[in-house]
Amino acid sequence: MLILRILVLGAVFLKTGIAPAGADESEPATAGWKKYVNGRFGFSVHYPPGWRLGQPLADGMGITLHPPIPNSQFALSGFLNTIEGTSQDGRQTLQEFAAAHRRIIEDAYAKKNIQLKWEDEHSVTLGGRPAVQLTFSYRDASQAQIIELHIFSLGRNEGRGVRIKVRDSDRKALMPEFAKLLQTYEPGRDQDAVSPFARP
Repeated sequence: MLILRILVLGAVFLKTGIAPAGADESEPATAGWKKYVNGRFGFSVHYPPGWRLGQPLADGMGITLHPPIPNSQFALSGFLNTIEGTSQDGRQTLQEFAAAHRRIIEDAYAKKNIQLKWEDEHSVTLGGRPAVQLTFSYRDASQAQIIELHIFSLGRNEGRGVRIKVRDSDRKALMPEFAKLLQTYEPGRDQDAVSPFARP
């Protein structure tokens, strides 16, 4: 069963052109890369010096990294798991979160009259935790084919997410860099621990 799971994960990332986080533990972070650490959730990632940090996301939830290739980005975020769900703790499960996230994406793009083409959902890991990868593509205003990968994990109290956006024409150039970033990703504090930001 484990061998089958590894083969399935390998096929998933071959299709998208990106390796799963932690796939090659022997490869260190590239020398000279900078490090981003999120002050609110504690997650971190190393990134190439030629990349630019965007504006922080609202409420210190994360950051967007911009490679030197237009219309591409690598966004990192943290969030609280406060929505009621069917988990043992009464919070959302990872699958419930994935379904809700997909509905939000579909609604947002439908308002812009953008048609999405979805790939199959995949189970992966993010920072060593079970995660889900949603992958979809669409055409932007210039009719360029855009691919987005949304990878997220969910704990009892908090979650972590990565959003990768790249033009299909730049996928071969950027996906190896995105894979290296994912290998340096650390989730920060325990997502099952009670968050200091949680409401009483």
